[in-house]
Amino acid sequence: MSATTNSYLDSAVRIGGRAAKAADQIEQDLSLPSALVDDLISSGLLQLYLRESVGGPGQGAMVAYHCVDAIARGDGSTAWCVMVSSTTGYLTGWLEADVLAEMAGSPPDFRVAGSFRPQGKATAVSGGYQISGRWDFCSGIEHANWAMLACTVEGESTSRAMFVPADEVEIVRTWSVMGMAGTGSHDVVVRDVFVPKERSATGEGPPDEDLRLYHPRLLRMATHAPVTAVTLGLAQGAIDGVASLAAKTGSSGSEQLLQHRPDVQTAMGEATAAVVAARAGVIDATQRAWDDPEDSLAVAEARLLYVHAGRVSLDAVQRLFHAVGTPAAMRANPIERRLRDLYVALQFPAFAPSVVLGGGQTMLGIDPDGQGW
Repeated sequence: MSATTNSYLDSAVRIGGRAAKAADQIEQDLSLPSALVDDLISSGLLQLYLRESVGGPGQGAMVAYHCVDAIARGDGSTAWCVMVSSTTGYLTGWLEADVLAEMAGSPPDFRVAGSFRPQGKATAVSGGYQISGRWDFCSGIEHANWAMLACTVEGESTSRAMFVPADEVEIVRTWSVMGMAGTGSHDVVVRDVFVPKERSATGEGPPDEDLRLYHPRLLRMATHAPVTAVTLGLAQGAIDGVASLAAKTGSSGSEQLLQHRPDVQTAMGEATAAVVAARAGVIDATQRAWDDPEDSLAVAEARLLYVHAGRVSLDAVQRLFHAVGTPAAMRANPIERRLRDLYVALQFPAFAPSVVLGGGQTMLGIDPDGQGW
């Protein structure tokens, strides 16, 4: 890794530790603390994919993966917000550089929340679009300064991403969930807001700059690799937490430390092996697909391994939860929140059964349905 890359990862490791200490507050408040957000802003971690030509980090999927993984070991919600802010701005690759530079500001501060799902409606008017709609699951919206809102456009066959200043949207606080509570993934509402055409994009045609990040077959790598990093980071955080807990906590009704129980030792060994192997597979496959996006098998393998890694992460934490026993259910211990966070994270489309179907079809020489293959 370059010195610049290392600086982002060093910041991610540090912020992951800070987020771990604030995890209870993050979950209770359904939001990241302002001081933590300020740290994320100054580190550049909320805009990893923002182009270098406008002063952004200009990083790729591998750096995003490692940074999100490091933060998720401390707190899943913080890692999710970092992932969302960088990936939701992906379609800015099709905005002209001077437009994007104005949006990002100087020095750049580009924090994005929103939805790729076209839940709004837009009508073409002189110079742009009038949009209205309601979008759900807008993670991190309370600390974003831009909202990316996908709309269907009357008379157009492709949905269009509309970039709207966050102060022009209404936040409806709907987020009441079992896990990932701190992401604050509330609904947003827009009523008859004008969006200049130059602040909209479909992702079709050539991007504004010929960068590997915007290769048409790498959208799923750019977005789904860091999502997978959340799950593997959560699992690793649980492993590390159980190791610490087991050295000082006994079983219910026994003074024997957990670390001396064979069932805990076995669960720790199984969880560690599974998570380490899944992480290695994800990193290797993502890099191979990134190096050669025309390799259909490499792309399919990466997407299949993302699903596998998510499932492995959940299984590993479940094993630890059951082996530790009653202490694992205590909110003061490191397992139960990560388990709840994993259940919610795995609802993301990157882990859908249809991905396994499409990957299997690719391996069998059949053209799969859907995009990104």
